[in-house]
Amino acid sequence: MIFVPLDGSVYARAALSVARALAQLVDATLYLVHIGESTLPSRELLRKLGLATDDVRGAVVEQAGGDAAACIVRLARAQTCAYIVMCPYTGQQEAVGELGGVARDVLHLASCPIVLVPPAQDQRPWRLKQILLPHDGTPTTTAALGPALELACRADAELLVLHVAGARTAPPAEPGAITTPRYEDQAHHEWPTWAHEFLQRACYVNPPEEMPRLRLALAVGDPAAEISRSAREHRADLVVLGWHGDLESDHALVAKAVVQEVPCPLLMLRANQAT
Repeated sequence: MIFVPLDGSVYARAALSVARALAQLVDATLYLVHIGESTLPSRELLRKLGLATDDVRGAVVEQAGGDAAACIVRLARAQTCAYIVMCPYTGQQEAVGELGGVARDVLHLASCPIVLVPPAQDQRPWRLKQILLPHDGTPTTTAALGPALELACRADAELLVLHVAGARTAPPAEPGAITTPRYEDQAHHEWPTWAHEFLQRACYVNPPEEMPRLRLALAVGDPAAEISRSAREHRADLVVLGWHGDLESDHALVAKAVVQEVPCPLLMLRANQAT
């Protein structure tokens, strides 16, 4: 199942084109859920959601009541969903570009990966041809490589692994991390060594023949800004971000900034969701 919560806003509908394409890629059924105060007749529900009958053909459509985030997490868990695909905010009572309360709670509680779709996606057809995977050298971001590679293979897409180095970036504290030079004038000089070590570790889990369209790239500067810049420069269709699952940690500062700045859908994947 690909789970899509809808509240009737144009912001929520932006997730539909991405959800449909992902459902085709992973051979899953769309599971559309409206969470409201009362149950509506089918035609009235579709009218409220701004959808036509053809928009929901082949999909499961359900209604539920109660706390939005709790309902989303409970229903998605009951259906063993592959992904929850949703807008990062409703746009009704939250500032555009910021991570809204419902999305925040879903990210914290959900047991499956979350795809956050910016409203700029609208309902234009979405195709997955270019995936960007930020990698800070930690096992947490390495865990996201497998799922990103699987999506790339299914879609025949290119996977660009991006490492951001900078003079003000502290070395990863996570055990087992692959460290890179911390000085801006040496990052490119040491890049081949890091790239070789990274590929050795990546190939330990994923044989080279399974990674025909994997590329590595190095950027220097603020991680969130460089991730967003690279996504635009390479016309990424999806950013896959491995994270710890704690929105209050220092690591989450990058994740929250990327949510605000990235121009394409963002797959948030905790390390324990990568298996």
